[in-house]
Amino acid sequence: MSEDIEAIRGSLSKLLEGKRIMLVVTGGISIYRIPDVARGLIRHGAFVEVFMSRTASRLLNPLIMHWATGSKPLIELSGYAEHVRLCANSDAVVVAPATANLIGKVANGVSDSSVSLCLMVAMGAGKPILMVPAMNINMWMNPIVKSNVEKLRNLGVRFLEPIIEEGKAKIPHTDEIIESTIDLTSPRNMSGLRVLVTSGPTREYIDDVKYITTPSSGLTGYYIAREAAARGAEVYVVSGPVNIRYPSNVKLINVTSVMDMHNAVMELLRSKQIHVAFFAAAPLDFYVKDKVRGKLSSDIENTTVTLIKAPKIVNDAKATSPGTIVVGYKAEVNVNEEDLLKRALNRMREGSWDMVIAHNVSELGFGTVTDAYHIINKSGLHIKIGPAHKRELARVILNEVLRLLELNSSLK
Repeated sequence: MSEDIEAIRGSLSKLLEGKRIMLVVTGGISIYRIPDVARGLIRHGAFVEVFMSRTASRLLNPLIMHWATGSKPLIELSGYAEHVRLCANSDAVVVAPATANLIGKVANGVSDSSVSLCLMVAMGAGKPILMVPAMNINMWMNPIVKSNVEKLRNLGVRFLEPIIEEGKAKIPHTDEIIESTIDLTSPRNMSGLRVLVTSGPTREYIDDVKYITTPSSGLTGYYIAREAAARGAEVYVVSGPVNIRYPSNVKLINVTSVMDMHNAVMELLRSKQIHVAFFAAAPLDFYVKDKVRGKLSSDIENTTVTLIKAPKIVNDAKATSPGTIVVGYKAEVNVNEEDLLKRALNRMREGSWDMVIAHNVSELGFGTVTDAYHIINKSGLHIKIGPAHKRELARVILNEVLRLLELNSSLK
């Protein structure tokens, strides 16, 4: 094929750099989405090989998957045992879409096609497998299908739940399939840890309609939480209003105001043994005094809004749970690097934080999937990372926190 795959490999991130992902494609109508999945995985650095069922090859021309990945899809096996050579040596296997037929075959040890053979070999080799079911709702709800799904889950196969709408169990969004694949490749080095993450903005209502807020998208907290959960941590997220869907292995608490966020965080710190808390939210520093009931009339010429200073959530965290590693975020606007670091260090010392993540939001702004950080801890260690994808940054931050936990443990 003429397409230069290397021109796009790693263009979004290096999250899957060096990883070989086996993409198993079966014959569901949602197959039209799979070339985009393949391209997304490659843009995160992956090498993608494709196995297609015979039905899949009739619904989607294999030339399209060849173009999308740079590798010719395997449909029929030769005598060279490609299913062993490729599937047993992959870093992860993604089945999308996964039909009820293939789920049933794999659950019952039937290997009569290239795709089922690939999965049987991958399971035997202990490779992580993600199934992405898509089918008619009645098939998805069939107790035999449910039993097969549960059987495979008990054997370690992960399932990405379909979206239920319009009488169908639809394939999840492309980005969610890609993020779930990245989850498969994350190191499982946070098992046994409980992690708290604050995320997003808060809203302080002036009346029942209008409010003051910050432009936080919640993406920074989302990627910290997602990466920690993928590594095996028990993750709690206290989030302001955002348009983000968290994975099912994250415990989400939705809040609106800064005081709602404060109360939810303190309750978690008191009731759970939180090992690490990341304060990635951008809550307002004030709340509104005497909120107007109903709606302010548009006929009035002017009005006065009184703001009252809210408690600093991240500073109260250490007092509430002294044993928790506190990681605070310090965002500044239009400052040079020297001033950014000074302000971050001062804030860390004032709040007794264990680590501060400083960034200049005037350079990349809110709501971007890319950022650049300075990581500073109490010992004076300073690391500058980025610009990079926020999940890549999350990986570096989590690695630094794990080093800090190990150091604290060795000093006890």
